[in-house]
Amino acid sequence: MDYSTARSLVASKVEDPNLSRFTTDQYSKAIDLAEEQFAIDARAILKGTTLTSVSGTAAITLPTDFLCVALVRHKGLKLRPVTRYEMSFQGGDDWTTKTGTPVAFYIDEEDETLVLVPIPQDADAGANVTLDYVAVPANISSDTQLLLNEKTILQYYAPAIVAWAARELLSYVTMTPDVMAKRAELLKEYNLYREHAIVTYQNMADEPLRMSGGRDWQDVVVKPQGNAFDY
Repeated sequence: MDYSTARSLVASKVEDPNLSRFTTDQYSKAIDLAEEQFAIDARAILKGTTLTSVSGTAAITLPTDFLCVALVRHKGLKLRPVTRYEMSFQGGDDWTTKTGTPVAFYIDEEDETLVLVPIPQDADAGANVTLDYVAVPANISSDTQLLLNEKTILQYYAPAIVAWAARELLSYVTMTPDVMAKRAELLKEYNLYREHAIVTYQNMADEPLRMSGGRDWQDVVVKPQGNAFDY
């Protein structure tokens, strides 16, 4: 489904056949937000990239389309996701200065970096850090652009984007009982496709996702699994 078709379908759902009730910018933003929501819910747009560890440097810049982590490996070995909060309770020393071969990682949302724990040294310089991640769908730039990063296999889920975008647009109007009922109906429609996608793509799940943040979701809490420095 291309953007022009999606916009027309959204307009139909919000009773705006002449595309005059909402602005062009509101339509495009609503569809972009819907794509982001579906991407995080379904983990459907997965990408992989290879980064490089640097001696004495823990932080590695994330890809510009990064949304959340699926899996991180260093020298082919899977790294455990941790949080800075969790690390602050491990050991009596300053964990931010510990050095050695990385065994864990966390996402620094403020600096938009992947941080290796502990800090790699000379023996790890130049080693591959493979990052599998859920990507933010590219913003719509033309009427002929297909939804969901133009991936043909994902076009089945285009109605989910339409439903969420329509629900988003209705948040701009007065919340009457009819509007609230319509938004609930649209959410139900979205969830039908969302649940199907989750089942379809669940085999891709390796760990709880580490999220970089977004609209209607929160960071996943990683349960403690022992001391990250027990290596």
